[in-house]
Amino acid sequence: MKLGARDIESFLANPGKAVGALIYGLDGGMVRQRVAQLTARFLGPNPDPTATSEFTADQLKDDPARLSDEMAAFSLMAPQRVVLVRDAEDALLPALEEALAARASSNFIILYATDSLAGSKLRAFAERTNAIAALPCYKDEGAGLESLIRETLRGYGLRANTEVTRFLAAQLNGDRQIILNELEKLSLYLGDEQEEVSLEDALAVVGENNDKSLDDLAHAVAMGDVAGLCRLSDRLLAEGQVGFLLVRAVMRHLVRLRSLAEARDAGQSLDAAIEGLRPPVFFKMKPMLKSHAPRWPSARCTAALGKLQLLELDAKRYNDQAYARLAHGLIEVTRLTG
Repeated sequence: MKLGARDIESFLANPGKAVGALIYGLDGGMVRQRVAQLTARFLGPNPDPTATSEFTADQLKDDPARLSDEMAAFSLMAPQRVVLVRDAEDALLPALEEALAARASSNFIILYATDSLAGSKLRAFAERTNAIAALPCYKDEGAGLESLIRETLRGYGLRANTEVTRFLAAQLNGDRQIILNELEKLSLYLGDEQEEVSLEDALAVVGENNDKSLDDLAHAVAMGDVAGLCRLSDRLLAEGQVGFLLVRAVMRHLVRLRSLAEARDAGQSLDAAIEGLRPPVFFKMKPMLKSHAPRWPSARCTAALGKLQLLELDAKRYNDQAYARLAHGLIEVTRLTG
């Protein structure tokens, strides 16, 4: 069962006749959050330890029949059971089909992976069968991210104006668990007596996460800073970032620069073009865009984006050689600035 973005929250609240879920995506924090939500939906906040069992895909490779045994088992202490499978992959599919056939009516299975599962047979199976729901977890961004920030703050009894919300969105455009942790930290900082989050409060509390470093990488490329991009790409890869995500961060920035170039070609001033960007640009980011825009006319942006598309494919294909190949590709794009 393929779920759209608007269907996911209602499914988490009421899975209906589904007997399992595949939760996947590159936002690891959102994957873990949704696994926890769905587990709590069946078992409550303090479940009996016998009500859950968890395996990794590697464990089930050695003994695939174990999954069927768990899905057929009953608990004398809990009315429902949840079976969790971490790092789900295609090799699990035969064991999953057998386990679903053997399933006891009170059991629910949750498979999850911090991977896009693009082209995956497991994902295709979940999307076409009514028994398993496929829940994608894409990074919060744009209006969706601002909405998440407002709703989370509201849950703490806080509110923030548009300027503060946009600042928080600019700082927290990454893993959902990091976003929620930072907003919780902000609520603790403000305490119980303050209801309005000021920009000064946000500046004092909210730290920069890895996705902010991805922005720094994009800025280094846009400014032609070869040394800076090499330093940042090496650090991000060493910290566990996936190579193609670095490429996408640069692509996002260059798409914005191309929009500015096209608006200027149509006769708009640079200031008006920046004001017309959507989602709106946080005011502290505007000077940076102004410094980058003259370096990136429309044709240069298009050429760079073509190189980056090829580099993204290369990064996926040769992830084990990411350091050298990625740096070389990004240096080529950086040198387009002249």
